[in-house]
Amino acid sequence: MPYIKLVESNRPGQPATEARESPVRIGRESGSTIVVGGDAAKVVSTRHAEIRFEGGAWVVVDLSSRNGTYVNGQRVGAGPTPPLTIGDTIRLGESGPELRVAAVADVAQETLAEHPALDAKDAKRAEVRAYGVTLLAAATGKRYEARGTRIRLGRGSECEVQPVEAGQGETIVSRVHAELTVGPTGALVLRDAESKNGTYLNGERVTRATPVRLGDKIMLGQGGPVLLVEGMGTAPLKAVPRPQAGAGLGQQTVIGLIGQALAKARDEKKKGGRGTTAFMKAVAEEVGKDSRRKIRWLTSLVILLIVLLGGGVYGVYWLLSQQEEHTEQALRTAGDSARAETDRLRRELGEARAAAAPAEQVELLRGQLEAAQERTNQLQAALDRAQHALGDQLAAGETRREEAQRDLQRMREQLAAAERRAPSQGLIDSLRRAVSTAETQTATLDAKLRAIRATDFAGLAQQNQGAVGLITVALGGSYYDGTGFIISPDGYMLTNWHVVADSAHTEPDTIWVTMADQSLARLADVVATSRERDVSIIKIRNYQGPTLTAIDWQGTKARQGEPAALIGYPAGSGFARDRASVVRTSMTAGILSRVTSDLIQFDGMTTGGSSGSPVFNADGEVISVHRAGLRQGPGFALSVPVKYAIPLMPPALRQRLGL
Repeated sequence: MPYIKLVESNRPGQPATEARESPVRIGRESGSTIVVGGDAAKVVSTRHAEIRFEGGAWVVVDLSSRNGTYVNGQRVGAGPTPPLTIGDTIRLGESGPELRVAAVADVAQETLAEHPALDAKDAKRAEVRAYGVTLLAAATGKRYEARGTRIRLGRGSECEVQPVEAGQGETIVSRVHAELTVGPTGALVLRDAESKNGTYLNGERVTRATPVRLGDKIMLGQGGPVLLVEGMGTAPLKAVPRPQAGAGLGQQTVIGLIGQALAKARDEKKKGGRGTTAFMKAVAEEVGKDSRRKIRWLTSLVILLIVLLGGGVYGVYWLLSQQEEHTEQALRTAGDSARAETDRLRRELGEARAAAAPAEQVELLRGQLEAAQERTNQLQAALDRAQHALGDQLAAGETRREEAQRDLQRMREQLAAAERRAPSQGLIDSLRRAVSTAETQTATLDAKLRAIRATDFAGLAQQNQGAVGLITVALGGSYYDGTGFIISPDGYMLTNWHVVADSAHTEPDTIWVTMADQSLARLADVVATSRERDVSIIKIRNYQGPTLTAIDWQGTKARQGEPAALIGYPAGSGFARDRASVVRTSMTAGILSRVTSDLIQFDGMTTGGSSGSPVFNADGEVISVHRAGLRQGPGFALSVPVKYAIPLMPPALRQRLGL
């Protein structure tokens, strides 16, 4: 069997981990082979990495972890990694726990050591196993049983397992979708048979031969049938030495020859003949056949010896045949009893499985319900935060509106008093112009508040804030914060040029991105920038999460006077993080006060950390990237239409976005 021993380098004295089965899973998940907890778990993902035995060697595979996996200081990528040897180090993240390989063993070497009489091919053949598996369909509770060294799964008649009911998954499952085979180590592995929609094991797409264990979930295509591995069993096929060509009496023992002759004698006796005749004839034929090939000159001597021995042997045979008849009768009786007992146990097992099926379905549904409840709680919390922020902004707007009305009333009273005193006509005209200006400002404030109250900004925040991230950049030893938003599922993000660079530093030292409602940051890289338009595109490493899809790439959805909103991180990380270090977005609502082909002016409060924030119209579409505020007018913010980011995109990204 394969073997690996791992010790923790940064915690001397801890017990070593020994494994003889692949894979060895490492992460925070309770079912992992090596469970990481405490302070070390901060940089470790739930399912961080696996150490698998493939092709006769142990290799490390990263499971799309947040902070990566490193072998001897080199980050593990998507391709195959070099085999592990004694002394190699495995680190979880750049600063996480480190494991050292203390010992490894190869399956072929151990087999040869235990059976020195076998050659290398015999040792490999000794590990061949025929597997018997039981698969439970999660949707219907139906069970499928199959046995062999290759078990095919699909909708075709040639497949040993056909988990497709009429009208269920017929367009998702391929004719031969996947197969369970025996891997190099003798373990049962799952392979995708070049299916149209892919094969998934425990939610992860299968791209190579992956070991299967009890309790694993196999899904044939996204939305296809899910099969639970309920039972597994093996029957090793032991290696048998190969017979040599031309073997004759020299390799066949006398006892074997007599055994064959006795078998023929029993057959003749059952047919009503004499056993002695068949016995002597079989001995003579065997000896004569062999002598013609190898030892013709010894024929007479061998026949004479066999005839002398034959009489005594047949006497023994006659006694044994009588006992054999009684034995056969007893065995038939015992066999009937054993078959009856087996049938009874099989029926009881079927009944037990039928009774257990609803319980398994209930557990599966309970898990789905808990996950849905958790997502609902998160969305409710986001909605509460958005509604609270909107309420604060409406209260501030109402205060400004009341102040404007008081100023207007004061000016009207001054104008009336001036007219009673009969001052110069110039003073009266000046006061009238001031009153007219104040009336216009008050009407504008009233229109803004009416527009804000008519737009569902709470729903807009709830649907989009998850794709807005806090960007932290290291430039020349200093750190700066900004905002960005995701525009593609693989982690491309849009922000400002001045967020990731400045006039003295064209390239940042490091970029971290922390997404909304999270506390851990991810590394990101600059893809392209435009200093003239103040736009940049960056890409988050190994991103999996929400993305904004309603984006006005054509630049036609912004209209002057319409409501608008901005989601970002004003004042940077110091204001964005709560007591648990989780970042929370802020929303600012207002109107579009000016719209040109090169610039969109947003009338709403913004600060420095808001640079790079998405600006939404009343329909929830991103129309621009917030750039800066006006010093002479703190309530006015300038933004760049998103269409100016298109020339910076890689061709593959433009093609995916349909641009």
